[in-house]
Amino acid sequence: MTQAAINYSQVLYELSIPEDVVEEAAQAFKLVPQLKSVLCSPVVRKSSKHRIIDRVFPAEIRNFLRVLADHQNMDLAEDIFKAWRFRVNEQKGILEASLFYVTEPEEEQLREIKTMLCKKYGKKDVRLCLIEDLSLIGGFILQVGDLETDWSLKGRFRQLEQKIMRR
Repeated sequence: MTQAAINYSQVLYELSIPEDVVEEAAQAFKLVPQLKSVLCSPVVRKSSKHRIIDRVFPAEIRNFLRVLADHQNMDLAEDIFKAWRFRVNEQKGILEASLFYVTEPEEEQLREIKTMLCKKYGKKDVRLCLIEDLSLIGGFILQVGDLETDWSLKGRFRQLEQKIMRR
């Protein structure tokens, strides 16, 4: 993530635009990839980009998106929304984490994982994104930011392979 995306996310946060409006805009970019490519295109006139933004997005976020388009920074939109989400969750005391698994964990296991993460990171709550990954063979990988805890069989095999190669 670039410093520019982080700076824009700070501005977006300080604008106090309702969360649902920002999430709706982020969702629009995910669902319609052509929207981003048109708004990033140097051949599309600024006035045309403004008309598209006015038709597609809620009024509260239009000015912000126009500035992105005018400064040729629309390609940063995904990172901006991601950094904005991180900032909002940080203020609410919510930790975002991803759990990659082969066999979906039971509710009790998920509760224990969330409790452990809340204690470890001093947060009120955890938003755990569950992602099935059959390539892990078994076990799981827990990812929080840049920190990854690998308890998968694939990871264990990799560690064993590295030990054998060093000998």
